[in-house]
Amino acid sequence: MELLDMNYHDYIMSRRWRENPARLAELEASGFRCRLCNNDGTAGRLEVHHRTYKNLGNEQVGDLTTLCRGCHRLVTDHQRRLRYAGALPKVFDVRLALEHPAPLFDPTFRR
Repeated sequence: MELLDMNYHDYIMSRRWRENPARLAELEASGFRCRLCNNDGTAGRLEVHHRTYKNLGNEQVGDLTTLCRGCHRLVTDHQRRLRYAGALPKVFDVRLALEHPAPLFDPTFRR
């Protein structure tokens, strides 16, 4: 993985990602349509999904898949569920928090 000077969100919002040759090649190869539902972008913006983050910042065409926004959310949700399916929930003792509740906001905080 090429080290980026920015975080993932900043990278996805950057010109570097928008003009990425692998991203543009995947969009063209998909015919500018979602690879799952065949949406042409009229029913939801087209996005390019990372199938792997191994080459983040130096993506190859096979690392990416064109998806509409709805399918992208479904795929991402499914991948997260698979990743955490075997994880046991953590158990916390919440009695201390209940016995000494903290305010929901800091009245001294200013923007």
